[in-house]
Amino acid sequence: MSPKVKCRVANCIYWQDGGCRADSITVAVQGTPNTSSAHNDRDTECETFQARA
Repeated sequence: MSPKVKCRVANCIYWQDGGCRADSITVAVQGTPNTSSAHNDRDTECETFQARA
């Protein structure tokens, strides 16, 4: 069973009815190497995001 991921980015191609429909999701610490730690939610970013055309 896939986890349910809520999303509020309506202009992403994976967004549908308030949820993310991507097969997999990559979340990283914003602007730093992959081994860094986030201090709060603003330090993170969804690398899976792709804008709708």
